[in-house]
Amino acid sequence: MNIPPKPNYDDPYFWVKLPDSSQSAAQKADVFFVHGTVLHSKTEIYFDPRNEEHRLLPFRPRMIHAGAYEKTCRVYQPQYRQLTMEAHLNDWETIKNYYRVPVEDITAAYRHFMTHWNSGRPLILAGNSQGSILILELLKHLKACGELPQNLVAAYIIGFTVTQADLDGLGMRLCQSPTDLNCIISYNTLAEGAEKGFTILPGALCVNPLTWTQSEEKADKSKHLGFMETKEDGTQIIHKNATNTWINKKIGAVIADIFNTETAPPREYFPKGDLHSYNYPLFFKNIEANAEERVNAYLAAKKKLNFKGFCLPK
Repeated sequence: MNIPPKPNYDDPYFWVKLPDSSQSAAQKADVFFVHGTVLHSKTEIYFDPRNEEHRLLPFRPRMIHAGAYEKTCRVYQPQYRQLTMEAHLNDWETIKNYYRVPVEDITAAYRHFMTHWNSGRPLILAGNSQGSILILELLKHLKACGELPQNLVAAYIIGFTVTQADLDGLGMRLCQSPTDLNCIISYNTLAEGAEKGFTILPGALCVNPLTWTQSEEKADKSKHLGFMETKEDGTQIIHKNATNTWINKKIGAVIADIFNTETAPPREYFPKGDLHSYNYPLFFKNIEANAEERVNAYLAAKKKLNFKGFCLPK
């Protein structure tokens, strides 16, 4: 098995996105964002951050994933030795062994970010798909080391499963409102009529991204702020009021009726009706608005209580 050399996070070359001189005063927080799986290969296990063809792959989806936080946050998005899509088709023990490499990278990137750049600013941890696996593993590592961030606004672990056992181990909870703090947001999206998803594991919990609550009540499409559609030429179009959503707690997923199992776009390796690719773009404007609302709530609480951050349970 060929494992590429470690990235050097001192070098901007190993970051997909870092803040630049165009940052605005509205960006009151930082987001450490880990992107999802971008490489397909039946011969390679790992993405190589030094391979120029590989390096380009995270840039196209960046604006519909990490871009959802950019209105409110400076974005720090590392390149890393992620697993290819096909590597995930192995048995679970093999996959866990493979994940040691990207976990090492994301831990190193996070430590560099916190040491050199964050300086106690409000912090959002966020991921998509494989990136969410790694954010969850990062939180577990930080908990074990007694280093959970005291300036955490929330962790958006989107496109992977978070269970009650995960929350109990971290001493954290699933977010219960749009302004709840020091909590985890997680969901996987299915089309109406679908019953399973590639990243939905037993015990999956979820938050409805139209209401940011765990209620099973249907959220009306009037609460849907915008689906970010990206055309082949890169043109982006916002579609507002595009879907109703509700939580199916038995499955552990958010159901969106913009598609049903017959109309949902198919994706190789994913069950029929699995809207995994839509977890971010379908709710882009809701995520954008909620990141701003939650950061403002954090800053208001910090000002009111005159504290440095939320001290998480040891």
